[in-house]
Amino acid sequence: MRKATTALVGLAGIVTLSASWATGLAPKHAAVTGVHILSSAKAGTPVAAAPPRPSGSSKTSGATRASGSSKTSSGSKTSGAAPKAAAAAPRSGTVDGAVVGTQYGSVQVRVSFTGTKITNVHALQLTDSSRTSVSISAGAAPTLRQEALAAQSAQIDVVSGATYTSEAYQQSLQSAIDAAHLG
Repeated sequence: MRKATTALVGLAGIVTLSASWATGLAPKHAAVTGVHILSSAKAGTPVAAAPPRPSGSSKTSGATRASGSSKTSSGSKTSGAAPKAAAAAPRSGTVDGAVVGTQYGSVQVRVSFTGTKITNVHALQLTDSSRTSVSISAGAAPTLRQEALAAQSAQIDVVSGATYTSEAYQQSLQSAIDAAHLG
C-alpha cells in the first residue's frame, strides 16, 4: 500500500510540474489538453465563431448594398470602401480548465465569460483526500474565486494554508483562460 501511495504521489507531482511548465511556457493561443469548451453553439461550431453576417441579402442583381457603392454598366462595384458589418454581439460561454492533480486530490475550475470579461469562476473539483484537505479547499475557494474575478486573470495570490489548492486553482484557471482566448 505504501509503495502504491508513493508512486501515486510521485505521479501527481510529475503531472503538476508538467502542467506548470506547459502553462508557463506555452503561447496563450496554444491548445491545452483536457480542456472542454462548453457553449450553446451547435456541435461542430467553434465558440469563437466568425461574427454574424449582416441581415438581408448582400447582393441584389449584381449590385452590393453597401453605402457609397454604385453599379456600373458591368454590374461591378465602383467604391473601394468595404461594407461595414453589423456590430457582433459579444461572444460568451463556459470553459472547463484542465484537471490539475495535487498530493491532496485534483482541482478543476469552470470559467464563464462574456466578451473578454470573466463573469464567474466555479470550482468543479477541489482537493478531497481527507477531511482536512476538503475543509482547507472549501475555505480557500471563495477567496480564490473573488480574487480571480477582481484580477480578471489567473495572477492571484496564494491563500495562506491552502498552497497546493491555490496553485492548482491558478493552473486550471489559466488553462481555461487560454482555451477561451481571454488573455
